[in-house]
Amino acid sequence: MNLNILKKKQATKEVVLSLREKKHQANLQKNNGLYFQIGLIATLFIVFGVFQLRFVTGPIDVGKPPIDIGEVINSAPVDYIIEENIPKEVKEQVVISKPKSFENLKVVDDNDPLLKDLIDTPPVIVDKGPSVDDILVDDLPPVIDTFPVALVSNYPEYPGCDKFDDKKKKFECFQKKIAKHIQRKFDSDIAAENGLSGVQKITIVFTISHEGDIIDVKARAPHPELQKEAVKAVKSLPKMKPAKQGYKKVNVTYALPLLFKVD
Repeated sequence: MNLNILKKKQATKEVVLSLREKKHQANLQKNNGLYFQIGLIATLFIVFGVFQLRFVTGPIDVGKPPIDIGEVINSAPVDYIIEENIPKEVKEQVVISKPKSFENLKVVDDNDPLLKDLIDTPPVIVDKGPSVDDILVDDLPPVIDTFPVALVSNYPEYPGCDKFDDKKKKFECFQKKIAKHIQRKFDSDIAAENGLSGVQKITIVFTISHEGDIIDVKARAPHPELQKEAVKAVKSLPKMKPAKQGYKKVNVTYALPLLFKVD
């Protein structure tokens, strides 16, 4: 029983091996055909490339022999001449003076004594230069700076405001005194006389000089008569103590609005 079983197993193995060998052989046959096709295509490409090559035969063209630079230099003709260093003569230029005016021209001969005197006249020689005392210098007025009243270090001082030690109180006194003086000197009846009514506004701008005088008074009003009256009232302000910027006296500008009502 065992022998028969072994024989059957060996027979089945031989059958299995025979099938694998057949497949392997079939694969080898297929690969051989593929390799043959690849080799054939490569051979065709090589042959095609060889046919494309061209071989030209002919005589070799040898160029002309090289040129000898030394011979060319030696054979060149010499066409230059070395000149001597001859100094050039410089001719003096004659300066011809043109007459300033062409009116009443006079022709003078070469032997005329007038012409001889003009040529032989020696130049004027100054013995000494001018001294400092001989030079006159005009005294120019000093340049005084002008600032708005709010930008100076020391405000201008109205007469009677020196009793205040505080800077702020002095300036308040300055403003009140100016406003009170203008209101007292300004004639508001001029507005009614010129047909104006209601609230009238006049803007006044003036300068307090570095000497304390009232200068450059300007006014803007709804009527020329009011403008004249405002300028007149401002010019009547008393002389003040000038303002200072640091330790220097300066001019200051001051603007004052004036309002009043005409019934």
